[in-house]
Amino acid sequence: MPQVLVKLYTTLRLRLKKEQVWLEGETAADLVRRVAELGGEAAAKVLFDEKGVVRNEFLLALDSEILDRNALDQVRLKEGNVLHIFPPISGG
Repeated sequence: MPQVLVKLYTTLRLRLKKEQVWLEGETAADLVRRVAELGGEAAAKVLFDEKGVVRNEFLLALDSEILDRNALDQVRLKEGNVLHIFPPISGG
């Protein structure tokens, strides 16, 4: 299985106490599930909605390509990819 660097920001970074983690997976969905497992139930509740889909507020990018949160199981990974999980955006 390919090893992929997953970069975490704010919310997930605080819950997992890590800025990044190397994980193995065949698809982007595999990686997101593994991130939730690392963070436990609290991280899973933040990351997934009641249907088990990544919450709309999060933005996921593989290298520089924005991913469709409803099609993560179709995104095949390659060794050395970088998955960014950006938190809900706020501003003012």
